[in-house]
Amino acid sequence: MIKGVRRTGKTSLMKVVYNELKYPKMFIDGRITPPHQNEIFNILLQYAMAALTESFIDLKLRDMIKEISFGVGPTFSFSSWTKNFEKIDKILRKRKSKFIIFIDEAQRLKTGNISGIITYLFEHTRNTVVILAGSEVGILDSIIGMDAESDLYGRPKKMIELDRLKKEEAIEFLRYGFSQYQKEIGESDLEKVVENLDGIIGWLTLFGYYSRTSDLDRSLKKIKKEAGKITAKEIEHFLQFRKEAKRRYLKLLEALSTPLRWIEIKRFLEAQSGKKVNDRIVTKYLHELEKYGLITKNEEKRYVLADPMVKEGVLLLTSRK
Repeated sequence: MIKGVRRTGKTSLMKVVYNELKYPKMFIDGRITPPHQNEIFNILLQYAMAALTESFIDLKLRDMIKEISFGVGPTFSFSSWTKNFEKIDKILRKRKSKFIIFIDEAQRLKTGNISGIITYLFEHTRNTVVILAGSEVGILDSIIGMDAESDLYGRPKKMIELDRLKKEEAIEFLRYGFSQYQKEIGESDLEKVVENLDGIIGWLTLFGYYSRTSDLDRSLKKIKKEAGKITAKEIEHFLQFRKEAKRRYLKLLEALSTPLRWIEIKRFLEAQSGKKVNDRIVTKYLHELEKYGLITKNEEKRYVLADPMVKEGVLLLTSRK
């Protein structure tokens, strides 16, 4: 399991591992995969068959089709799917091989019973490995078994948590990148970049790309414009089912560009509304934002934006009014 806030290198790490492995494998992007159980079933089976016939030249597709059944709609049951994967597991066992399933942004498949599917694979197959990644940390935790309601609760798992780079690491990352292009950049400029982009490796990489043809200030301006569009879409996705509290959430995100304690946030919300705000409401808002990965707690246990560029997304959304 690989988790962390957005743009800290989770997908890149998965793709490096994916390309290095010689086992039969498949890669699912949860953002573009239909979040319905039966469709996930068929995607897994189709990819498994393709991967096995590609890896094992003597294994004929027609022979596998005789063994594996497909279906759509309510008639294609969970039990039908499990029997098929047990047959695939037997093929893997005979060939002393593994089938590796990579699922990126796995939290998007929660409504498709992804935790139930993974639980079955864990309990009934010995040669299938699932590697998950996701950025909506709270939702992902509910899938992988960090709370008692999850199907995967109590199951052993290996966790890799990617975080933003520390200031010194971010500066060294940029310095190394520029050395590859044989381009010099002053220490004060490196510090300015990190002050603006924090240690979010995705934005640092994009800065390096833009700065090949633009100066520092112009590159930062381009990133803020691009980041505004990207983070605005992420915020809109979060607000999609929270329309009644949209204005309050946007104000809260705007305020959290500066780290704040819980009591300071409560006072801010009360000042904005001109009336008392229930403690449970404050906690709920913060929990939802943290669960989605838009905010986090810093070392001083203050709430702050998980990505400084979220501020650009808020500015873009509020300017559309």
